[in-house]
Amino acid sequence: MKSKILSHIIGGLVIIYFAYCVYFLYTYRYKGQWDFQMQYSAAKIFSGGKNPYDVETMKEQTGNPLWYAYPPATLLLYRLFTFMSFDTAYGVYLLLKAAAIVGLVWLWQKKFIAKEFNGWFYLLCILSFNGTVFLDMRSGNINMFEQLMLWVGFYFFLERRLVLFCLFILLAGSFKMTPVVFLMLLLFTDNKRRVAYLFGSCIVFACYMLIQFAIVPDFFHQFIAGATKTLEERGTVAPSTLGMTADLFDLLAKTTGVTAPQIILYVVYFVIAAAVIFLSVRAYFVLIRQKTADREKIVIFTACLVYALIHPRMKDYAYVLLIAPTFFIICRTGFSNMFPFLLVFSILSTVHIMLPGLINIYAIMWSYWPLLIAYLMWGLNLFEIYNSDRQRVKAGESHF
Repeated sequence: MKSKILSHIIGGLVIIYFAYCVYFLYTYRYKGQWDFQMQYSAAKIFSGGKNPYDVETMKEQTGNPLWYAYPPATLLLYRLFTFMSFDTAYGVYLLLKAAAIVGLVWLWQKKFIAKEFNGWFYLLCILSFNGTVFLDMRSGNINMFEQLMLWVGFYFFLERRLVLFCLFILLAGSFKMTPVVFLMLLLFTDNKRRVAYLFGSCIVFACYMLIQFAIVPDFFHQFIAGATKTLEERGTVAPSTLGMTADLFDLLAKTTGVTAPQIILYVVYFVIAAAVIFLSVRAYFVLIRQKTADREKIVIFTACLVYALIHPRMKDYAYVLLIAPTFFIICRTGFSNMFPFLLVFSILSTVHIMLPGLINIYAIMWSYWPLLIAYLMWGLNLFEIYNSDRQRVKAGESHF
């Protein structure tokens, strides 16, 4: 009873703090949602007949060196906001984002985690992965709406309504493209039409891109070039496996004077990515031998973890994707005794520790703390799958 009361108190405090975060961002509007400011300006430039993909044009209009990096068709969505003043559009976009977060948390809690109110889950939502939810709100990126589309799609996947699953995954991928890889989940179903759904969805997405290429080829080429340039980000703002590998190579060059060829960096990254995919797929085949009601859910959570680990540009705000999988994993029976430790570990934020001789190691570790947590959750997830299979085999042997 006491733990339930504490859970409700924690949850209530988190809700109050979340409301404060929204108020804070609304009040300091010129210090937040810079991505939305850029996108609003890009839509204005586009409506004025100029090129929103040109860095100089953007800088001249906004004073901001950012450039529009989404497909040309998405400008039509942002044009809706240009019928308002920027101040009004800022507030409307922020409120829509807050509503998306509320809807996403509700969906996680009701359909993926537990149907009862859990304050500890709310605490994880607001603090985990360096406060990824607030980072998303502060940046003004489209990410939270993308996340909502993804998880609605995952819900339909659980319900075996695969046409709707495909539709929402395609919507989620309409801005940044990479979320369409979750269509591969179709291959992990027993639906006889899964391959047809996969190829049909790929054709629809290809048409979406080709139509834009045919109508505005110049914009489309510049969009591709701009999207490619974003891969250069790494460190705290983009804690990805590729970025961490590059930073470790830089540290090696700095401390030993040995500069490895760039191709070696990519070979190491692809080897890591291949190992993550191989072990995860192998875990799936272990999983299908087990009779568990949560099998499809575990497949989704594992796919989310794999996506985060191998994505070449996993932004800090994109770790919203891992909130539900993380809570699910640390609540599993095999880790129930470790729950307090795992919860605290998951909500630790970046801290720069200045220890002689270890400063560079700590700088990399804290910069990539969300990624390291993602690897931990992935490893614990696979461990539980393999361990359950071993227990099943032992139980079968005990009958003889």
